[in-house]
Amino acid sequence: MELQDYIDRYIRFKASDRIVDRGIELYNQGAVSLKYANKASDTWHFKVQGGQKYSVIIRDVSKGDLKSTCTCPFDWGTICKHTVAALMFIKDGGEHRPATNAMGEAVQQASSLRTARGYLIENYRFISKSDIEEHTSVSVINDILHGYNNLMFSQVVIDKDKITFEYSTFHTKQWAAISYHNGKVYISSDSKKPIPKLNKVEAYTLLMIAESETPDLLDIIFGEKLNQKKKIALQVYGLSEEADFDRYFYYSFNPKKGLTILFRAQQEGMLPVDPGHKSNFRHFIDDINNEELQLESVPQKNEERAVGFVVQFNEDDYYDYNARADFRVIAVVGKPNKDRTKLSSHIERYDEYLDADTIKLSANAEELLRYINKLNQSDNEKAAFSIKRRIVQLLSKEKILFLRSETGSKIKKSELRKTKVLPSLVTAKYVAFEDDTFVGLRLMLSIDGQQYDVDEIDIIYRDCHVYLFKKSIAMPATYTIARHMEMWRNDLKMVKTHKQHFFDEIVMPLSRNFEIDFGQGVFNIESVELDFRKKQVFLSELHDFLIITPQVEYHNGVSVMLNQSGHVLVDENGELTEYKRNIELEDDFVNAIAELHPYFEEQVDDKRFYLHYDTFARDMWFYRFFERMQHMEVEVFGLKELKNFKFSPYAGKVSTSISSGQDWFEVDVKVSFGDSKVKLKDIKNAVLNKQKYIQLKDGSVGMLPTEWMHKLEKFFRHGEIKDDKLAVSKMRFSIIDELFEDMDNAEIMDEIAQKRQRLAGFKEISNTAVPAGITAELRPYQKEGLNWLNFLHEMGWGGILADDMGLGKTVQVLAFLQHVLAMDATPNIIIVPTTLLFNWENEIAKFAPGLKAYYHYGLNRTRDSHVFSEYDLVFTTYGVLLRDIEMLMNFKFNYAVLDESQAIKNPASRRFKAANLIDANNRIALSGTPIENSTFDLYAQMSFVNKGFFGGATGFRAQFSNAIDKEGDDNIAAELQRLINPFILRRTKEKVASELPPKTEDVIYCEMESEQRKIYDAYRNEYKNKLLEQVENKGIENSKLMVLEALTRMRQICDSPALLNDDSLASTESVKIKEIVQVITDKTGKHKILIFSQFVKMLGLIKTELNRRNIDYEYLDGKSTAVQREKSVNNFQENEDLRVFLISLKAGGTGLNLTAADYVYIVDPWWNPAVENQAIDRCYRIGQDKKVFAYRMICKDTVEEKILLLQNKKKKIAGDIVQSDENILKTLQPEDIRNLFS
Repeated sequence: MELQDYIDRYIRFKASDRIVDRGIELYNQGAVSLKYANKASDTWHFKVQGGQKYSVIIRDVSKGDLKSTCTCPFDWGTICKHTVAALMFIKDGGEHRPATNAMGEAVQQASSLRTARGYLIENYRFISKSDIEEHTSVSVINDILHGYNNLMFSQVVIDKDKITFEYSTFHTKQWAAISYHNGKVYISSDSKKPIPKLNKVEAYTLLMIAESETPDLLDIIFGEKLNQKKKIALQVYGLSEEADFDRYFYYSFNPKKGLTILFRAQQEGMLPVDPGHKSNFRHFIDDINNEELQLESVPQKNEERAVGFVVQFNEDDYYDYNARADFRVIAVVGKPNKDRTKLSSHIERYDEYLDADTIKLSANAEELLRYINKLNQSDNEKAAFSIKRRIVQLLSKEKILFLRSETGSKIKKSELRKTKVLPSLVTAKYVAFEDDTFVGLRLMLSIDGQQYDVDEIDIIYRDCHVYLFKKSIAMPATYTIARHMEMWRNDLKMVKTHKQHFFDEIVMPLSRNFEIDFGQGVFNIESVELDFRKKQVFLSELHDFLIITPQVEYHNGVSVMLNQSGHVLVDENGELTEYKRNIELEDDFVNAIAELHPYFEEQVDDKRFYLHYDTFARDMWFYRFFERMQHMEVEVFGLKELKNFKFSPYAGKVSTSISSGQDWFEVDVKVSFGDSKVKLKDIKNAVLNKQKYIQLKDGSVGMLPTEWMHKLEKFFRHGEIKDDKLAVSKMRFSIIDELFEDMDNAEIMDEIAQKRQRLAGFKEISNTAVPAGITAELRPYQKEGLNWLNFLHEMGWGGILADDMGLGKTVQVLAFLQHVLAMDATPNIIIVPTTLLFNWENEIAKFAPGLKAYYHYGLNRTRDSHVFSEYDLVFTTYGVLLRDIEMLMNFKFNYAVLDESQAIKNPASRRFKAANLIDANNRIALSGTPIENSTFDLYAQMSFVNKGFFGGATGFRAQFSNAIDKEGDDNIAAELQRLINPFILRRTKEKVASELPPKTEDVIYCEMESEQRKIYDAYRNEYKNKLLEQVENKGIENSKLMVLEALTRMRQICDSPALLNDDSLASTESVKIKEIVQVITDKTGKHKILIFSQFVKMLGLIKTELNRRNIDYEYLDGKSTAVQREKSVNNFQENEDLRVFLISLKAGGTGLNLTAADYVYIVDPWWNPAVENQAIDRCYRIGQDKKVFAYRMICKDTVEEKILLLQNKKKKIAGDIVQSDENILKTLQPEDIRNLFS
């Protein structure tokens, strides 16, 4: 088969017509440039310009086994448009094309254009890659294109007739200059070797210009365009043409953007006045908002490859400009053998950009790459030693490791030989010897527990510090050992007549860093084993760094800095003693310190640690350090001598006192360190952040007494700071009693005792008689609810009645208000959702017909609040409350009652603020789900019924809500439960309504058909990458709107792709609609069915299908009026032939009594299970006499399934009241997003 035919068939098979057309269009636009082609390996590497430049690699095309990869995000199971464009290049014989200029005309091979001024650039007005390749040798251009050059762009200087580009290399600096003279343009450099064609720095400079966004850079600078650009820049920013351009702007060059005009430092922040131009920030925002849709799928399977590492010892490597001249490690990839211990073929350098998506690196390999890069950037020999040591330690854990003696870009298998790293670092000691003439010391190495002479190790380069030992890689444990190995390999010796001098001048100094083996009688030394006494650390400073030096103090008055390796030698009047250290204990101490900070890991072998002061202070890390030292019983020295860090020498003192106000207990908390007193708000911040240390006014740091931390934490959770004192609500008297165990204030003790006694009486409260005006026979638990409401009334407290839906909260409140009206005829106001008005009206007619009710609703409602005085109850809706609050707030009510009080859960909302403006003697809230999304929902409702109960919203969120919802703190959840227990009453159906028939809940898993699945996968992949990128760049908190948008789209597709605003998807079939129709027609007989969906448009699609099949139904959504709701409910309840009720989840999830139904279908899962439970409870409530079956419809292998798993995973429950059924967006982490869209 001809190559062209094969490529044609491959493209048509692997790509849709739309992708093929776009790929051909890219190719025809000249968007494809060949980076290199290798016939031997049948590999092509292209750059293709799409929305940005992407790398395309194509392999084995001539073998008929074509494989391709592209770095673009497209991944929809097919090839992308960039790959199509690259294949068109190969198909059209791109490999054999003659070089062309920008006009597509063949370029003749030119003779040398090198002159005394430099190399003449003939086509300087538009620099193209093809022109550069024509005037550059193949070896130079290949080095540049493959990245094997040692040039790193540093800066550019732009003058009128000259542009100078400066580069930094590992060794030195280089430059290239482009100059204009008599209408001609030349390029020159500092190269000492003139060659006929462009040299590397010249070609690299021109290539940068060609690949930038201003390939006409030279025409701009040396032509008339520059003045025009100056004028435009001045105009855009509202400056006159006569203004001094250089005062405001300067020119620069960016390898990507090309010529740029930048602000001078003092002009930063100047914004354009021309509406046709946008600031960089506006461009950024617009780019984000207008990103082109890119579809992705699972990557195609590639040939299995593994990562290995190659160690080289070379003086220079022309091809690796980042590597150090003595020692380098290169990551390689290739096809592994069966046991993955070596690479058998296809070995090439690992490309962090191209290979990252196809090869999964181990954590060890990733860390190794980081240290390799770190080594390449290090220019300090001692620092480089520590990095090399860490590299060698990481290499010891790698299975695939080679030595290579050759250099060059292409790594050949024949150049590599298998090697390994010695399992432990090389240690050393000096051994004393004596002969007839000399006394001396010989350096001996310890390798794998065996002793070797220093000459037995192969030191390839001095100052390299990485060695070979029997073909294995060896690394000394310390820099000091390395220097001795390299500089003093011969014996150290002195004539015996000067033996004492040798001991004093050589042996004693060496003993601080080396163990000395004194052998048999060379020196008369007594050896003593030291007994450990205590651990210490010494803090010192060097420039902006804190140095932490561990030390051990032994008995016998001996102290040892652990960064010194030798035993302790003491010469007392000629008597020599060697004190033997406990090396194992010292190493354990050093390792314990190394665990305290990630930076310490590479410092551990030096047994001394350092941190920049910024790092030491970041996130109060020093607090944890000092706490850990205290826990480890380590003495800390040197604090007072530190200039950049101060520690208070005084112990913290805490004193408290309490007094009683009208509504509050006032707690006075005083904390001081010597004469330095700490503000209450500073103490609060430290305590609630669990920081034992606090910054004092004089800049020093004080430590709060440990025994007070827990007590102070409770103070601040339950109190609000007012005038530098803590105000604790008298409703929280139990907390005061708990915190002040030894209280001596008799007045307050008596006040608390009275409150406790009244609260205790709740358990034995006498029954409140059901008022005569109540016609209903209250169930036992409803009578208990009446008793509880009356108890709160007598205590003067408000409360939340939080019974399950369907347990008759309405009748309990009506009975209570009837009871209260017998004692006080003042009207009461009840605020309800609009959809529940007719429910209350019906309930009053049934159970309290004697109550006079006024419905403040509709266009004809009164504008005169005096009318309310004629009624027992005034009903209004949350919407009318907002509109009429100025009138309503001026009437005095006895009770204010909120139905479905979760409607005011947001304390920043107008509803909450308006509800709190109602003037009432007391307040009650009704809600079957007082906590829908998070514990914070409770704040607004409790603050409504008992003003000031929780203090400020910010404090409640920090002290309770975050601790329970985000951190899962069960102790604080239990504390909150105890706090609110007297004020919330909740009973569940399972506990009090035993007469209800069984309820079965299950999941119906729906399998999408291919077309629906294809659409779902496309959108999933599109959002996955956009979301992960957004989260990485902006953080999870700033990405939640996009998360919500993505999850909503995915859920809509699970229902039906027709829910998307895309006409092309309108006819796509929905598996859920098919299942619902089958349920109605075949699976439920004559049973009545409720069908709930969040999406009204989905209900519309179901309606269309039911109409087509002549199936009768009732329908209710948010647009239905109260009259329509009542009519629909009655028709469904009473008409035996009408079996189906379609209901919007939010509009019909509350206030409906639909006990005629016994089957419930939730078409799409809601974030919050409580909302679904509300929907199911429309039929599972008092009065239901049939078994109830509730089904959630879930599409398999979709976000719906994962939302359910995520909810279960994150749900936190603390008792029956504080139920943390969290909003999914409040606790999403980046890993959750990956899982949702995987």
